[in-house]
Amino acid sequence: MDGKSTIKWNPFAPDYFNDPYPIYALCRQHNPIQKDSFGNILLFRYRDIAPILDSTDFEVSSLVTYFESKESYIFKNSPQCPFLAKTTSKWLMYLNGDIHRKLRIALGKVLFSYDFDRLIQEAVKDSVNHFQDYQELDLVHFSKYFIFHILGQFIGLKDFASFEKVVEYSNLAARSQDIFVSKQMYLEINQCFLWGKGLFSETGFKAKLVKELDGFEFEEDDYYSILAVTLMAFFETSKDNLALTLHSILSNPSLKEYVLNADQKAIKLVSEECIRYTSPLQFTVRISKNEVIIHGQQFAASTRFVLGIASANRDEEIFESPDEILPNRKVNPHLAFGAGAHLCLGALIARKEMEFGLKPMVEFLQKFNIDSTQPLEWGNQIFMRTLERAMVKMH
Repeated sequence: MDGKSTIKWNPFAPDYFNDPYPIYALCRQHNPIQKDSFGNILLFRYRDIAPILDSTDFEVSSLVTYFESKESYIFKNSPQCPFLAKTTSKWLMYLNGDIHRKLRIALGKVLFSYDFDRLIQEAVKDSVNHFQDYQELDLVHFSKYFIFHILGQFIGLKDFASFEKVVEYSNLAARSQDIFVSKQMYLEINQCFLWGKGLFSETGFKAKLVKELDGFEFEEDDYYSILAVTLMAFFETSKDNLALTLHSILSNPSLKEYVLNADQKAIKLVSEECIRYTSPLQFTVRISKNEVIIHGQQFAASTRFVLGIASANRDEEIFESPDEILPNRKVNPHLAFGAGAHLCLGALIARKEMEFGLKPMVEFLQKFNIDSTQPLEWGNQIFMRTLERAMVKMH
């Protein structure tokens, strides 16, 4: 960050959303510590990012505070009552201290009371049956359908919660956290959150959650906040990881053959490698509690660090052939699920989806070829890398 390097991270560069990894590589090599126009410090190297994720000297940023600071101008001259801060008030990945610890324990107990092995296996069978007669297929749609099936079984959605509406709700919830969001988009997100208040049933997941949180001074909006983030986090990262993984496997005959012949141990290895490679969460934020020094550079307390997780997961200092999927990579310290106190609570479930779903899905999808006439379509999101469309057709 000496001002001499002309290499700068720029999400508005042509083709950035199609493939951000070349600029990540240049940043790692030539300008690994950058300061953006908002005063944030951007980090791109694994050796800088991993210790911060694991350290108790850093906190997560407050999404509620972020929205409250923006609402005055986002909704200026608008009669609409902003709801974003309330809706996101109990999003686990933006909480610190005792409330984070207690809520994490309670939510963990609820999540792991479900038989996800069975739910995932049932969802695979249902998805294969549903798409059995398709001559062409969107891998993103296939992945969404699979995740929606699991989601409906464990979280409990009311009858009006159609597949299309839940997909829209989840995507808008994810986009609410992104860096550059227009006023009109915030209004759409706010409306969607208001609509979603009636989305969840009172039984099942919510009932278990209320029981585990007995004694907490939680309001109805607090429970809704937890339900909303559970749906979004479960849906978005899972479908993004799965869709890109399936596309990568079908694009590579040797990788496809590996998966088709893999035993359970080999499936676990290739699944972990695909999670590293896809890295649906591209960035996360940490705030320093105290003054910190990184490679001789001094940063004050309360500095906001934007950590390039996806860049770290392709760091050539850590990973051999980082831009390739090496299916039997045995040493794989990737950061796709974060680390430390905020290690992703759904990491085990994400791994189970791949463990029980990947091989039977590839067995079904091997009758399709990548449709080279229809290029991949990517969403314009910075913090989450989202594949919008990936077409295959029967061969």
